[in-house]
Amino acid sequence: MLLRSVSGMRGIVGKDLTPEIALRHAAAFGTLLKGGRVVVSSDTRPTGPMILRAVIAGLQSVGTDVIDIGVAPTPTVPLAVTHFKAKAGIAITASHNPVEWNALKFIGSAKSVLQPEFLDKLYKFADSGTLNFQPWDRLGSVVQTDEMINVHVRRILDLALVDARAVRRRRPKVVIDAGGGAAFRYGPAILEALGCRVTKVHCEHLPKFPRGTEPIPKNLKELGRVVRRVRADIGFATDPDSDRLAIVDETGRPIGEERTLVLATYWALSRNPGPVVTNLATSQAVMDVASGFGVSGYTSKVGELNVGEMMRKRRAVIGGEGNGGVILPELHPGRDALLGMALILSLLAHSREPVSAINDRLPMYHFAKKTLPKPADWKRRLERMKRRYIKEHYDDRDGLKVGFPDGWILARGSNTEPIMRITAEGKTPARARQLLIELEDALGF
Repeated sequence: MLLRSVSGMRGIVGKDLTPEIALRHAAAFGTLLKGGRVVVSSDTRPTGPMILRAVIAGLQSVGTDVIDIGVAPTPTVPLAVTHFKAKAGIAITASHNPVEWNALKFIGSAKSVLQPEFLDKLYKFADSGTLNFQPWDRLGSVVQTDEMINVHVRRILDLALVDARAVRRRRPKVVIDAGGGAAFRYGPAILEALGCRVTKVHCEHLPKFPRGTEPIPKNLKELGRVVRRVRADIGFATDPDSDRLAIVDETGRPIGEERTLVLATYWALSRNPGPVVTNLATSQAVMDVASGFGVSGYTSKVGELNVGEMMRKRRAVIGGEGNGGVILPELHPGRDALLGMALILSLLAHSREPVSAINDRLPMYHFAKKTLPKPADWKRRLERMKRRYIKEHYDDRDGLKVGFPDGWILARGSNTEPIMRITAEGKTPARARQLLIELEDALGF
C-alpha cells in the first residue's frame, strides 16, 4: 500500500514504491514548480541510490535542474534549498520505517513549508495529470555537491540560542550513535565544531541499520554501555534521516524521545520566552514548561508540516514533536537532530547539574502506547470512542484526543504506516496503563 500524506509518499520498495512511481511523482513535482532548481538527498538505505536516480530522471525529464547533495540528513534539505536559491527539495528517506521501506519527502525552504493543499494537488497530478516532458535539448541539469555539511554546521553555530563558546569551555564528553544513518558524518561534525570530546557508535554508512531504525530505549543499550564505559556526559542517538534525536544520560539510561523536546524547550524559553507549539501526541510536559515561563502553548495535528505551519501562525520561539523532533523557526521549519544536540549541550554548559538531574526536575509524565492494524471501520470506532467520552474535553482535529485532569488519550491513523496508533499519558505509569486499557475498550478492540 502506497501511503501519501503531509509526511510524503512512502511504501515498501518493489511492492508499493517502484522506480516508475518515484519518477512520475518527481516529474509531477517539477511540472507543478514550473522549472527552477530542486535539491535532492537520500539517507543510507540500500534502495536509496536506485530511488535517487529515478527522482533525478523525473525532475530532469520536465526541465528541472537538480542539485544533488548526496547522503544527508533530511533537515539539511531546506537549508540547501535556501542556500542554492532553489524552489524546493526532495529527501529520499523513510525516516523511522524499517529498511525495506523508502519514501519521497517533499520539502520547502528554510523560510517556508509546502502547504498540505499543494501536496494534495501533487498526488492527484501524479496520478492523472499531463506531465511537462521536455525534448532532449531542454532537459534539466544535475550538479553534485558535498558543501552542505559545512553550511548546516555553520548555520547552527550562528544561532542565538546556541552558546558554542560555553560548550567549548566545558568540553563535554559525548557519545553519538548515528545508527548507520544519514547523520554518520553530520552528527560528529556538529559535535566536533562545538569542541566536544566525541566517541562514535555506528557512525558509518550502514544501510541495514544495525541497532534498528527508531532511537527508542530498547535500541540504545549499546549506546548506554559506551556512555558508561567512557564516562561521558551525555549520549545522543539519531534515526536514519536525522530529524529525530534521543538522549542517554550520564548513567547510560535512555530518558526517552519525549524528553528531547522538553529539555530543548526549557533551554530556549530560559533565554527567549515566547509561544511554543507541539503536536497533539506530544507530552503535556512541554506545555507545563511553557506555563512555567508564563508563555502560551499551542497544538497542531501530527506531522512536522502541520507543526511548522502552526509555529508560523503563532510566531513560536520553539516547537516540535514528541518523537525527538526539535524545530527552531530561526533555522528552518522542520525537525533537526543536529539542532537538538546543540541546544541541549548549550543547556548543559550553563548548568552545574548532570543531564539526569536537569531531566528529573522538569515536569514528568508517563506514556503507554500501542500500534494496531488499521481496521476498515476505524472511523466508526472513533465515533464510538467519542460517544463514550462526550462529556470530556476532546479534540478531533487528528483522530480523537480526550483530556483528563491527570492525563489524556489519543487514537489516530498513522501518516507513515498502515496502522492505528493509540496513546495514553498519565502522571504515573499505572495511570497511563489504565488509560490505555480504557482506550482500547472504547475503540472496541
